[in-house]
Amino acid sequence: MKKIGQLLILLPLMWSCKPDKPTPVDPVAETVKVSITPTYGAQTFWMDSVYTTSEGYKVKFTELICYFSLIKSETANLIEAALFDFRETGSTLVSQNGDHTKFTNLSGKIGVDSSLNHLDPSAFANSSPLNISNAGPMHWGWNPGYIFVNLEGKVDTIVDGTDNLDLSFSFHIGTDAYLQDFNFTNVTWQDKGNKVWELPLKLDLAYFLGNPTTPIDLKTEHLTHTAAGQESLTQKVIQNFKNALTVY
Repeated sequence: MKKIGQLLILLPLMWSCKPDKPTPVDPVAETVKVSITPTYGAQTFWMDSVYTTSEGYKVKFTELICYFSLIKSETANLIEAALFDFRETGSTLVSQNGDHTKFTNLSGKIGVDSSLNHLDPSAFANSSPLNISNAGPMHWGWNPGYIFVNLEGKVDTIVDGTDNLDLSFSFHIGTDAYLQDFNFTNVTWQDKGNKVWELPLKLDLAYFLGNPTTPIDLKTEHLTHTAAGQESLTQKVIQNFKNALTVY
């Protein structure tokens, strides 16, 4: 009986010393990232650096900002809207939780879709790039809506061996008429490690200016704010921008 009593005393102690059941660790969520790397032809692109156009002009870009919207694949939505601002946030367009295998194709709009373009910009969530506090000067007002593409810079159109970039160029493209579709098929996502999958895009600004069929001559074509009388250059700018954007 004495041994039985001792065993009964030890049982609770043995039970209390049993290792705790391991707490399950939540798996790390997969991150889907879309990036845009600007280039100038085969050259690395830097804001404010000077490059040479096909005409021999010296040019530098001081603003490179644009909106994309309704980015999706056939069966999955990625994001409602994204703001690309190369000076402020570098090459990242989208970075969020998602399953990259659902995005074998990637399509959307260059600009802000008409279903969003004329809504109250203060009514979007604070985290949305369409919120007026995030859009800032990329919003014109409720009637025309958002600026889709904002490209600005300086150029020297006198080919004399001296860099005197004294002519400004400014391309502000917006309004529903100039919204552009994009569609990249059979895309390959790159495994960057730590469950980050990236789709790198490239924006060739040399091709943007020097498109063989629709070149932009900055000497005479240096200003459009999508106003009346600027339709020809506005269309050229947005089409060249679209055609300069490819999968890297």
